[in-house]
Amino acid sequence: MTEQVLYRKYRPQTFGDVVGQEHVTSLLQSALRLNRVAHAYLFSGPRGTGKTTVARLLAKAANCEKQKNGEPCNTCDVCKAFGSGVSLDLIEIDAASSRGIDEIRELREAVRLAPAGARYKAYIIDEVHMLTKEAFNALLKTLEEPPAHAIFILATTELEKVPETIISRCQHYEFRKISTPVIMSRLAELAKREKISADKDALRLLSLFSDGGLRDAESMLGQVIAGREKLTADDVRLVLGAPKEEQVLGFLEALLAKN
Repeated sequence: MTEQVLYRKYRPQTFGDVVGQEHVTSLLQSALRLNRVAHAYLFSGPRGTGKTTVARLLAKAANCEKQKNGEPCNTCDVCKAFGSGVSLDLIEIDAASSRGIDEIRELREAVRLAPAGARYKAYIIDEVHMLTKEAFNALLKTLEEPPAHAIFILATTELEKVPETIISRCQHYEFRKISTPVIMSRLAELAKREKISADKDALRLLSLFSDGGLRDAESMLGQVIAGREKLTADDVRLVLGAPKEEQVLGFLEALLAKN
């Protein structure tokens, strides 16, 4: 059986599990507690910062039968179906490959139908900036007059390519790059779960190379721990092809000395 990559194996199942985006998750939980779920959301920010993960959590929590304090229970039938990705009421669309007007027209037809078993039909459109102009116009009509049983969650890494007309009809949440200490803490937790002894310097290197993207950091951790019981900074440099710190400093000193 194929080993699952770390970022999928340990994908957050509650808002409390999401790290580095508390300014987003706290507001979403408040809306869920007060039963003030909007019909359209827009999540923007760098890649690997949790946009799709939070979108799935929002869809699950909004439909949870035993929601508590804005968190999904993860035990009811709806939560299990949404969590495993088998629910007919959770529709994920990759706009990079389904970017034309025909796909959005199909969405507009399907969205009219009532949910199969959940309270809401949740549509997650990833990389929404990839839609064509005509597709955006067709989507705009749906966002202007959405059925009461539908939630749209749009995600993008390039907000500037999303039309203002679309943005104005969504609740916009901006995801930020995650700080190095937060990523290091998360990687240390995953290494412990995988029964790997990881040096602090190794985790710091992985965090720096991830450039604020937790998914990238977790992917690199999975790559470097393969077949190891102990992880050092030298192991990370070997796998990722990174020079030693003193070599980089020496090179910079030579540049400054015009040597």
